[in-house]
Amino acid sequence: MCHPMDRQYNTLIPWCLPHTGNRHNHWAGLYGRLEWDGFFSTTVTNPEPMGKQGRVLHPEQIRVVSVRECARSQGFPDTFRFYGTILEKHRQVGNAVPPPLARALGLQIKKCLLHREYESDKL
Repeated sequence: MCHPMDRQYNTLIPWCLPHTGNRHNHWAGLYGRLEWDGFFSTTVTNPEPMGKQGRVLHPEQIRVVSVRECARSQGFPDTFRFYGTILEKHRQVGNAVPPPLARALGLQIKKCLLHREYESDKL
């Protein structure tokens, strides 16, 4: 049973959840909207308002963010194609390394390898 003191007001959080709030950051972001001038705190594999990262609602429309919107948040170009069901596509985006990060890491690895090769040629 939930203790009456656990009841939260001015929230869409279902009455059955508040007593588990201490384990879940007090359900911060549950049923939350993204902000136009804000950022995605994380791109998840299953964007559902009841998930651990509940801030997945579109800033204005009554819907969760689309696969394309999540992909844009990760830096995927609009021409990049994902395959499968909607859930499979969200999983692909959520599990992906953002392309700009992958590129930056690749360039740094290349730079280190070239420097190492240059140093070994000097000897």
